[in-house]
Amino acid sequence: MNRKQKIVAAAAGIIVALGIGTAAISSQNSSPVQGNGQLEALSPLEMKKFMKEDGTGFVMCSFDEEKRVVYMNDVKKALKENDVDAKELNIDDPKFELDKTQSDYGVKQHINTLAVYKKGKIEKQIEFDEYEPSELESELSHFIKTSKELYFEE
Repeated sequence: MNRKQKIVAAAAGIIVALGIGTAAISSQNSSPVQGNGQLEALSPLEMKKFMKEDGTGFVMCSFDEEKRVVYMNDVKKALKENDVDAKELNIDDPKFELDKTQSDYGVKQHINTLAVYKKGKIEKQIEFDEYEPSELESELSHFIKTSKELYFEE
């Protein structure tokens, strides 16, 4: 191997090492709760499947049809601000069986709340009705931010 080949080989080795190191660091920082502020409405059976198979992330449980749109807007803004997505179970959904409760579909939180789950276990929830409408969005954002730090960042 001449000098030029040795330099090229060394440079290639450094590039490969940097690439592997960068990939390792970025995968360590990836969180199971991330996204772009989407709130995905799931049918009751889809929610049950999600909670059984993964069950990690933020879940909104709603019922009050009149306030639901307001709650959804506040939740979406807070999700977007914190770069996460969430799922929603609407108890007013026509597919929600009237003789069942949200816990029959894997959701252990109260109605009209946003909760954080880790592997199907509820960690914490925030009740929408406990806050004035003018405070709710900022409280939701704080809830999401602190929940991410507590439960998903190492």
